[in-house]
Amino acid sequence: MTRYAAELSYNGGSYSGWQVQPGRLSVQKAVEDVLSMLNKQPVSVTGAGRTDSGVHARAQVCSFDMSKEWDEYRLLMALNSNLPEGISAMRLKKTSHVFHARYDALKREYVYFLWTGKTRYPHIAPFTHWIMGDRYDWELASEACCYLEGEHNFSNFCRARNVPDNPVRTMYEVKLRRRGPLIWLRIVGNGFLTNMVRMIMGNLELVAKGEREPEWMKSLFEPGSDKSHTGRTFPPNGLFLWRIEYGEPLWNSHNRAL
Repeated sequence: MTRYAAELSYNGGSYSGWQVQPGRLSVQKAVEDVLSMLNKQPVSVTGAGRTDSGVHARAQVCSFDMSKEWDEYRLLMALNSNLPEGISAMRLKKTSHVFHARYDALKREYVYFLWTGKTRYPHIAPFTHWIMGDRYDWELASEACCYLEGEHNFSNFCRARNVPDNPVRTMYEVKLRRRGPLIWLRIVGNGFLTNMVRMIMGNLELVAKGEREPEWMKSLFEPGSDKSHTGRTFPPNGLFLWRIEYGEPLWNSHNRAL
């Protein structure tokens, strides 16, 4: 067996998320089907992050084993020649047999894109959430981001039925940026809960609308805080899994993206 890592980019709009789900179209299943065909026996693929239905990825990392050794470039080309539209392998390499895309990941970066222009542009609509921006103060919302950084119990930022036994996560960087009508949230952490980034966006929206003060954000980490007064869950189409970071750089110039 030879283990490989691949960096995948995909449009999540047509998929029920990364993870295999019976009777539903998932990115993981699409990749496993192609690799199993090339391998002539079943291949199981492990992703670094489990994106939800409709969420995109710029640089998802996955690991898998092939029964015979392939030339890296040849396997990359064979994979891309057979993957469905909307999924591409950007780079691929042989790894140590103990490499694990999920458990070896130290940091995950997500980016959420908002379009605040007065017109919804069709060519970017599938990848941004549109909010007409005249009544929002996103500068004020950016002040709330600092309260999200650090180690916290993020159970108030997770769908209730999906809260894990240990909802504590560490956020290394949370920044809200703006360039004209385009606004994006960049958030880097050691792990994320279900719907966490999209629920963070909903709470930042409350601050931007003037319904909450920036300091209110830190109250959501207090024991017994009331989740019923938190913001909405933003739609998935503006969210991207942007980058995965490992202890040692996974890619080099030989494995440059296509």
